[in-house]
Amino acid sequence: MAQEREPRRERTGQLPLPLFVIAALVVIGAGVQAVASWLAPLLVAVFLAMISVPPLVWLHRRKVPWGVGIVLLFVVVGFAVFQLFNVIELTARQLAANGPEYQSKWLSFYSGVQAWLAARGAPWESLLAELPTPSLAVIAQGARTLAAATGQVTANFALVLLAYVFLLLEVPTLTARFTAAFPRERRAQVRMRRFLAAVNRYLVIKTSVSAATGLLAWGLLAWRGVDFALFFGVLAGLLNFIPTIGSIIAALPAVVLALLQYGPVDAAVVAVGYLAINVVLGNVVEPRWMGQALGLSPTVVLVSLLLWGWLLGTVGAFLSIPLTMIAKLALESHPSTRGWAVLMGGAVHSGGKRTPG
Repeated sequence: MAQEREPRRERTGQLPLPLFVIAALVVIGAGVQAVASWLAPLLVAVFLAMISVPPLVWLHRRKVPWGVGIVLLFVVVGFAVFQLFNVIELTARQLAANGPEYQSKWLSFYSGVQAWLAARGAPWESLLAELPTPSLAVIAQGARTLAAATGQVTANFALVLLAYVFLLLEVPTLTARFTAAFPRERRAQVRMRRFLAAVNRYLVIKTSVSAATGLLAWGLLAWRGVDFALFFGVLAGLLNFIPTIGSIIAALPAVVLALLQYGPVDAAVVAVGYLAINVVLGNVVEPRWMGQALGLSPTVVLVSLLLWGWLLGTVGAFLSIPLTMIAKLALESHPSTRGWAVLMGGAVHSGGKRTPG
């Protein structure tokens, strides 16, 4: 009996596997937060490099040398990124200058709503009277802070572009080095190639759809004459990487500004336009190009947004879905972990029909 009880005492003294995994994840999360200041820019550089691989390979197939292709992409990406930051900074400064006008329009609209409710005896008129209204000082200070922060980020982004160039320099020899390092791992080589191809395909399609979303939003707002149309277009393109939540966040300020400038009719037109853009591109075009298998369940989207935002801040929130999708593609690339990738998906096959995940 004593011999039978001894192993039991050893087993009960061990840490259960779920608790061990949770403890390991907590330690890893703390480590990521500790190095977030340099890890976040590196992830941005990796993201830009992975998007640039397909055009770099395309240029090489057109007899353009690798070095020339890398220089061309560096110039294009660098110019696009710095123009993006320039738009954000100019918009912040203009918002600070036009703050009194927007506050006056908001107060006028607010008073009109209160008078309309009072004329109809609405019981919650007192509730509207207690809603906070942002002061001019708060608006101006927030705009100046955004402009200053954007200028600082623009200066620091040179390091991101430097890392971006070094990552692109690895592309021509990466496949050959992997093959030489693992000559007998044929299956691993095939899985790695499929994984990298799937990641590149996802990032290219998602970036293309996001760019189209931003251009269409810019065109819609410019057509209606809404201020900061270019800025809101950029915002719509960036937030398109975050499913559903990002589209709502991008649309709200544009709709409110259209309401203040021109009234409810134009605000409704802008809202319907945003809805049409996101429905067509997000629910028709993107799934047709990408495939339903590359979707994520709503719960995974929310958890990944909160998790990466907590770990890496604003950069983590923007890259949360691409990072999670890359993790899902990595799980799909190996048979032993494919089940976890299925759990992360947004839909599964059941009897030949798709059921929501």
